[in-house]
Amino acid sequence: MIRLCMFGTSHIAAPWNAYRAEPDAWPELDITFVGATGHRLLDHRIAKGVMIPTTADLEHNMQHMAGTGALDLGRFDAFAVIGGDVGQHMIGYVYGQVRWIGLPSMAGHDFAEPARWALMSEAAVDAVLTHRIQHSVAGRICDTLRKFSDKPIFVAEAPRPSEALMSSNEHKLLAIKRAVRRGDAAYMADKYETLVKACFEQQNIDFLGQPAFTIKNHMLTRAGYMEDAVRLSMENDISQPDADLMHGNRPYGVALMDKINATLTTGAS
Repeated sequence: MIRLCMFGTSHIAAPWNAYRAEPDAWPELDITFVGATGHRLLDHRIAKGVMIPTTADLEHNMQHMAGTGALDLGRFDAFAVIGGDVGQHMIGYVYGQVRWIGLPSMAGHDFAEPARWALMSEAAVDAVLTHRIQHSVAGRICDTLRKFSDKPIFVAEAPRPSEALMSSNEHKLLAIKRAVRRGDAAYMADKYETLVKACFEQQNIDFLGQPAFTIKNHMLTRAGYMEDAVRLSMENDISQPDADLMHGNRPYGVALMDKINATLTTGAS
């Protein structure tokens, strides 16, 4: 039995609900979940290897999900961090503001035409994304865990936005819709994954990409893995709002749990 501690932001709801619905599906894993939205996972201190919440919100979540008000990190065989501001949506935000010469759509671009974006060097884009990854919730949690443990640590990225984005005319990630249409999606997806892997490899932390069969057009998630997603809630399951295109549902949680299980038990990723 592998004792796994899984931390996560709102994206932990999918694997948490999958595990609660069918815990026997992964018999080799004994999982303790700790989730909190936004930056609330960072509201803790470590004393002699024990994670202690410093806010009532995180203490409440920890009690409800993990059944304890303090977490002894030394009793786990491995750790996973889900979401935590790491995901392809992050390069989408950058793409919404800037372009760089390496993009396929920039080949033959007429710079005399007015543009709503700024031109930036690719090195600068890489530096911005690397900084954001390192200072993300996932980056900071992993830094904390690595200081107190030499056990395996995995980071699973947040899912890409739903393919329903392609029919939307108003969303904070419309830039990804433009990237898909302009032929930049494959290039951007590869770039972000390369940067994420490099950031975490420096700390001997493994990056787990989104399950391949859930991906469409490089930067989108197939709708069937996002429809009827629920929020991370300590009450009864509360549905994500209809306009939400960012969170995986229970089938996505199963896919992610299968990938984590395979990585831990067979080394496959």
